[in-house]
Amino acid sequence: SRALAKANMERVRPVGESRQSLPVMRRIAVTCAVVCAVVAITMLVTDGRDAEEPFAATQAMTKDDVGKMFEGQDQFGDYPSWTKTVDQINEQGKVSHGLWSYYKGPPFLNRVTMYAGNDVDITRSGNIVRRVVGLPKNFGKWEGNTYLQTFDSQQMRFVESNKHSVIVIPPLSEGNRPVLSDNAKGMLKHYISSGHNTLIVCGGPANINFINKNLLPADGGQLLEPAWTRGPYEKQSSTIGTPFQTLPVTLPNDMNHAHGIRKESLPLEGVCYFGTMGICTVFSIKYGAGQLLFIGFDYTTLSQPWIKTLIAGMEFAS
Repeated sequence: SRALAKANMERVRPVGESRQSLPVMRRIAVTCAVVCAVVAITMLVTDGRDAEEPFAATQAMTKDDVGKMFEGQDQFGDYPSWTKTVDQINEQGKVSHGLWSYYKGPPFLNRVTMYAGNDVDITRSGNIVRRVVGLPKNFGKWEGNTYLQTFDSQQMRFVESNKHSVIVIPPLSEGNRPVLSDNAKGMLKHYISSGHNTLIVCGGPANINFINKNLLPADGGQLLEPAWTRGPYEKQSSTIGTPFQTLPVTLPNDMNHAHGIRKESLPLEGVCYFGTMGICTVFSIKYGAGQLLFIGFDYTTLSQPWIKTLIAGMEFAS
């Protein structure tokens, strides 16, 4: 029996010893885990420090670096001529010492823009209108951001977003009126109706036809009816409180260069400022948040009363 008991104790002893060694093994495992974590962190930090050097060369350029790269170059050089003023066009190729602020950008928009397409006589009537509204030429050329060559253009996309501004359409030639696409009509209508802008149209039947075809409703809307009478054209009571109030009491026909419409063809929101015998030669039409102003003189000749009328029209637009 003693031998049997001794044998049993020998068999039980490893189990007891293994139970006593469990805490030791746990401490060893925890120690190993801590050591592994420390080693891993050390490796990550070392990798980060080593990575700083190769990546330092790929950091973004500073503003000073960009300034040195493009030093002396025109900042508007990549833009078309219609985005520039006359002075900026003439400064191309020269050293630019000015600062182009990021929040200003290129001067796409002006308070006054004049239509200068192929339908405009830039040698006479268009040139007189240009001088009156105060737009410069560039060594005889009609170029820069003060002139609009076509209504169906990228420039018009910018102009249509302008506010409190003026587009002037000088007298158009009878046989060469601009035909606007639906897209161009939409931009022109948006310009007048959405930004408190004014469209000033000067001239005779060709310009009235331009209004009818491009601005008035095609279906159900009343079209302006061109009409003519010998004149002179009397100042109406509607001029009170407007810049037209300071004009002479009448405007002359001036050798048949004045034109108008029949008053009854004016829409309800239309206002006549000068007219006689049912004919109106100066009128405005409210168009959404903006307005259209018609001055019925073809400006192929100099006429002081009509020049003053155009000046008053520019004040009316402001």
